[in-house]
Amino acid sequence: MNWLPLIGAVALFAIGLRLSALFSGSETGFYRVSFLRLNIDANHGDQVAKRLCWFAQNPSYFVATTLIGNNLANDLTTIAISIGVAELFQQSGGSAEIITTILFTPIIFIFGELVPKNLYYRAPSMLLKRYCFWFDLFYRAFWIISVPLVSITRLLERFSPDRNKPAQLVLGRQRLAKVLEEGHLEGLLGNSQKQLVRGMFSTAAQSVLKVMIPLKKITGVTRTTEAAEIIELAKQNQLSFIPIRARGNQSEWTAYIKLVDLITSPSPIIPAVYNMPQLQTDFSMLESLYLLRNSSSAYGAVYQNGTQIGIVSQLDLVNALCSSEGPLMLNPRAL
Repeated sequence: MNWLPLIGAVALFAIGLRLSALFSGSETGFYRVSFLRLNIDANHGDQVAKRLCWFAQNPSYFVATTLIGNNLANDLTTIAISIGVAELFQQSGGSAEIITTILFTPIIFIFGELVPKNLYYRAPSMLLKRYCFWFDLFYRAFWIISVPLVSITRLLERFSPDRNKPAQLVLGRQRLAKVLEEGHLEGLLGNSQKQLVRGMFSTAAQSVLKVMIPLKKITGVTRTTEAAEIIELAKQNQLSFIPIRARGNQSEWTAYIKLVDLITSPSPIIPAVYNMPQLQTDFSMLESLYLLRNSSSAYGAVYQNGTQIGIVSQLDLVNALCSSEGPLMLNPRAL
């Protein structure tokens, strides 16, 4: 018996099995990997992550490479089994090859499909990065064959009804929530950040009226109130910013002063008075918070049809956004 062809058959079978594991596992890992994590790694200079991101942006080439690679792996294992059977059972005819193929099928399935897919499913990022060099090498080797396949795919996409739809340049709520949830699972967002995002989703679109302080409940002073009285009032109500009634219209609150300015200013000097930006009742909490932050204002005056009905505190808006316990993902029926 010539052992050289038999050794070659075993080596060819091992290569085919390994290639099957590479391409089958990579296919599972590609659909399991966090592209958010890959993008972050790529932005930090990780060349392997950049290459994987390229495949993510060109999935047709990735799919074509895996399909060609799996077919090549199956052909190699089949050829190896045929060579091995021909050397061991020279007089048996075709029955030995059929039986041997049936016996080797569970081995190929377990070690070429099942185990690699499970491994890539559990650790997609690590394994894709580890074997990216080999996958990229086979992509370049199969490029001549994969280009026609990709061209046919893109030709068929022209007849797809989704092609005429405008590109989604802005993430929808559900998609954005999914990305943020994925970021939390990947350790990119802490619990406090996730709570803030949850609050923004559940309360940001609600009206500013929900946290508005009506005129009758405002704790404030007039422009003639003594400094000692203002400081005492601030201590009793734990206020860092004290609303002031408007000049000529005691029913409106259009300005405020800072307690720190009042305490640190010498007696003859009047502390600075800050005007409140005007907010409308149809403003959302997030919109109102943006206006207050943009103008560096602690309070905003809420108006309805030209008449003031209350004020809103920037601190109350922040607390409302941070204290919500609503879900990130909405029920589709609620959309």
